Amino acid sequence: MTAARLAGWVRSASARARGAIAPVWDHPVAGPALKIGLGFVVLVEGLLQWYLARIPVLGIGRGERPIPIEIFLLGIVYGSLYALIGMGLILVYRANRIINFAQAQLGSVPAVVALLLIAKKGLPYPIAVLIAVIGGGLLGGAVEVGFIRRFDKAPRLILTVVTIGVSFVLLVLEFYAKQWVSGSLIDSTTLHFPTPFDSFKHRIGLFIFRGDHIAAVVIVAILVVGLAAFFRYTDIGVAVRASAENGERASLLGIPVRRVSTIVWVLAATLSAIGVFLTVPLTGLPLDSFVGPRLLLLGLSVAVIGRMESLPTAFVAGLFIGIVDQSIVFSTNTAGLTDPALFVVVLVALLVQRGRLSRARDVGASTWQAVREVRPIPGELRRLPEVRRVLVAIGVGVGAVVLATPWLLGDAKTPEATLIVIYAIIGVSLVILTGWAGQISLGQYAIAGIGAAAAGGLAANHHWDFFATLLVAGLAGAAIAIAVGLPALRIQGLFLAVTTLAFAFAVQTTLSRDYFGWLLPKTGKLVNRPILWGRLDLETTSRIGPFELTADAKYFYLCLAFLALAIAMARSLRRNRSGRVLICARDNGRLAQAFGISLARTRLAAFALSGFLAGLAGGLLSYQNRAIANNAFPPERSIEVFVLTVIGGIGSLPGAILGAVWVRGLPLLPGLRSIDQIELLASGVGVLALLSFLPGGLAEAMYRVRDRWLRKVATRRDLVVPSLLADVRVDVTGVGGLTGQAPPLVEPPPDVIACPACGARIPIAEAARHEHFVVDLGETDLQGAKR
Repeated sequence: MTAARLAGWVRSASARARGAIAPVWDHPVAGPALKIGLGFVVLVEGLLQWYLARIPVLGIGRGERPIPIEIFLLGIVYGSLYALIGMGLILVYRANRIINFAQAQLGSVPAVVALLLIAKKGLPYPIAVLIAVIGGGLLGGAVEVGFIRRFDKAPRLILTVVTIGVSFVLLVLEFYAKQWVSGSLIDSTTLHFPTPFDSFKHRIGLFIFRGDHIAAVVIVAILVVGLAAFFRYTDIGVAVRASAENGERASLLGIPVRRVSTIVWVLAATLSAIGVFLTVPLTGLPLDSFVGPRLLLLGLSVAVIGRMESLPTAFVAGLFIGIVDQSIVFSTNTAGLTDPALFVVVLVALLVQRGRLSRARDVGASTWQAVREVRPIPGELRRLPEVRRVLVAIGVGVGAVVLATPWLLGDAKTPEATLIVIYAIIGVSLVILTGWAGQISLGQYAIAGIGAAAAGGLAANHHWDFFATLLVAGLAGAAIAIAVGLPALRIQGLFLAVTTLAFAFAVQTTLSRDYFGWLLPKTGKLVNRPILWGRLDLETTSRIGPFELTADAKYFYLCLAFLALAIAMARSLRRNRSGRVLICARDNGRLAQAFGISLARTRLAAFALSGFLAGLAGGLLSYQNRAIANNAFPPERSIEVFVLTVIGGIGSLPGAILGAVWVRGLPLLPGLRSIDQIELLASGVGVLALLSFLPGGLAEAMYRVRDRWLRKVATRRDLVVPSLLADVRVDVTGVGGLTGQAPPLVEPPPDVIACPACGARIPIAEAARHEHFVVDLGETDLQGAKR
């Protein structure tokens, strides 16, 4: 057989094979199942061969032993449950074009309550299943109707921040639900969740699989097939798909888009509740943390690989994430490297899919354009004596209260006031990065943690100078921020928030002595506060006249000085060309490029400056806490810092201070200090309440009061201030004052007109009969009558 005949035979056989497979491949039910099955087989077999090869460079496996098959099977079990969280995220994203950061927590609250009722109260398993499933659906629908629908016309970022606020409230609800159900502190080692499946046990290798493992895979498979059939064959499913493609067109076609959105949230929350309900009996209930945050990271990884649109791809991606997760745990005998691996997975997936996510990038990149820019006091009023006197009085009053804070709070609460100042510095860094540059970061506190590690290690281990350690902390923060910001050149909007959140999780698990023992203060060594300029000892109490300054009070004033420097630097940046470039690049990147502005350089500069301030704040935090514990920088704190800045006002420097006072200052009040999780509650309730009425945060309320007072001053002075009184008409006589009733801009038409031929003044009603106004058209006059 010649080569030509062989090639022809191969082409003919390929065509016949395609013809035989095409009906099944394109079948509405069998097609997706076949694709998922083939993708799964290829993925698992490929990973098996890769792991069995034991690549020496990556150090996979324990010594010469390859990863056993039971680890892959266990990864498939967990991955199928992670896929439920990811598919819920995709459903909400396709319906509302937002990333629902409350997705995992929507299912955690009812699922944890149901499981605790089983363990503590002996509730039958079927009833607990109904509580978890129905409770998750009702909670998802309530959140959509109560919050999401209220902000459906708001920019996507604001709506995403609303989901963050909802997640904080649900975290507090989960905390109290544990106490209400159990009646005491929970000991996770004694909790047992009996199920109808746990009696079945089967050993594969070194691992004993229970019936719960098999039931999880079977239930997830049934849910995936049911979802596919629901979206393809039911009217509601078709309406959901139509609304996800184009909400406005679906509304014009008569589809109730709002009702469809509610159904989507119910489905997403139900999937999350089922996923958590099946996961906790396998992994256990965490004693000192919450269930939802890490499941959210795993679900986000699944959804990102699924391009935020494909449920079958998300299912396969969940299996992949589960296998990677369990393989890393087996290889390293610890779960510490799983989160960095997920960060890499998220980053690579977003960079590979940046073209397909361009539409989402355009939607999410609108940032805070809907929030009004803070206006300075108009020049017409700034020099008035009464305005200057009031400004001086306010400045003196606020300064006196701030300086007297250590005496007002006492020695016990002064360290908390210092934390408020440090959080305000991180808030200033977020105002620059998010408020002015439009780059969303949910990992700012993690950058502060790296700065704290650098400064604390140099101070405790090598006894460096105080200011030198802070400089290194700031530079370390800037370097890390640039490294995190490099993907921002390709990834914008909400997906950058996913990347920075994954970075925060990675820092939480790796910033410990197990991995960075050379950087952190060694065991037994404290970060001692220095003696500045050989005179000012920050470790001892000093007396200044009749006043006594404790060590904590002196450090409070030092941090206050750094806050003043950070605000001065940020104000200088905003008033110069660099600040205008940041705003222009945020609002219209293409226009900025048309004027010769480099978006890459501008964004990286914003990340560098923001990271420097965050690292500096972290350095101050290391001296405040004197030690750096493992897991001292959790991702929840990074999200809290972002929400703090939103509460204060994301585009306002005073807003950073107001937000820090709100979130960190509320626990200092006598009536609120004893409330557990008060910081999460203040963040969640605060952001939901303020975004409902004041999208610009507390700073907007402050500036509204200021502008109302300035209008009264302008009215009393009979001044026209366009920025404050744009709706007031000006007296056209040239007097320049304000009148109670402004004259009309155009004179009313007269009752008579003058004839240009004879000069006679003729009433308008009789003008048609005047001889000079009648036009001779031959046979027809103006009325068209015959002469």
